[in-house]
Amino acid sequence: MRECRVSRDKLILLAGLITYGMGQSLLFVIFTPLAIQLGLAEWQVGIIIAASNMALAISSPRWGRASDRLGRRRVYLTGLVGYAVGYAALALGVQAGLDGFLQATTLFGTLIALRFAYGLIVGGINPAATAYIADTTDEKSRGQGMALVAMSGGLGTIIGPVFGGALAGVSPVFPMYAASALALAAAMWAGLALPEPARHANRGEAVKLSPFDSRVSPYLIGWFVVFGVFTGVQTITAAWIGDALGITDLTANQRTMMVALLCMAFCTLLVQALVLQVLKPAPATMLRLAFALMTAALLLLGAVAGEMALYVGYGMFGLSFGFAAPGLNAAASLAVNADEQGAVGGLLTAAPTVGMIVGPVLCGFVYSAAPQAPMFGGALLSASMAVAWFFVRVPQPR
Repeated sequence: MRECRVSRDKLILLAGLITYGMGQSLLFVIFTPLAIQLGLAEWQVGIIIAASNMALAISSPRWGRASDRLGRRRVYLTGLVGYAVGYAALALGVQAGLDGFLQATTLFGTLIALRFAYGLIVGGINPAATAYIADTTDEKSRGQGMALVAMSGGLGTIIGPVFGGALAGVSPVFPMYAASALALAAAMWAGLALPEPARHANRGEAVKLSPFDSRVSPYLIGWFVVFGVFTGVQTITAAWIGDALGITDLTANQRTMMVALLCMAFCTLLVQALVLQVLKPAPATMLRLAFALMTAALLLLGAVAGEMALYVGYGMFGLSFGFAAPGLNAAASLAVNADEQGAVGGLLTAAPTVGMIVGPVLCGFVYSAAPQAPMFGGALLSASMAVAWFFVRVPQPR
């Protein structure tokens, strides 16, 4: 029986995932306010963020199947190196805008191209990591293992705002360069010391898995909703802080956003590092709790009750994500065969990225017409999902 213990190989794997999580939080804490300062509209920021997600949706299923054929380690390393290079390129693009070398229209096109290329390469990180955990855990510890993967992203989002705030004094873009360097260091460590796990898939043609397969489609829809709502609301939060809370100074706006993301990340970590590891709830329980909490968080954010409500709402977001990520991944992993783990890992990465394409663009456009609509619309969607899990037959570990 393969128990989910934090062995050396998992520490190496999770270190890279933490740096990846840091990059995602810095995108909203550092990049989004800078993009608005450079003259880009909220809808343009949404499209820039969506560009990499579109590429991820295309590349992740292919990278997932490739990890069955080429190995988890090789695909994971490729993704980490691509992340380091792509994030540095994005920082250079922003720096060119700050220095006046690129004007708003040209900058917009350049950042879209950079984010799309980035997404094509980093699509292997999460599928390879998810399949690695599936390869090295048994069914009873699968939920705990997936919680470790999700927890690493939570740690990254905790460290990211602190990291960004500490280094932003050097220059506004410097935290992005530093995150790229950390990703490269994590890739070097994995390249030297991460072993290839015993693979369950055939070494020939990789197994394909349809996103419409009834065994996994409910969990792909769940991921679409989670990330469509999360990233959509995060994309417009900087503008929301200015418009609804009256915090228009760039530094103060960034600080408020950092505190909100820290609240979210801390609550995510609390669930995944403590609650799930001790109580070991079934995937169905995790999913029902996750979407109920998401509904409450969105209703609170939309109520415009002040800065403290923003922090509490983001904290509830964190609780929601803490249950949703391992619940969705564990349920989908348990629903398929051993030789389909790489394929399902790719789909589990692609589904949220599709949400990340739709969410930021839709919320960016809707926000201009009705600022509270993204929150209340998301609450309606998440409430529907919370009810749906009572009717979906979620697999239980044996």
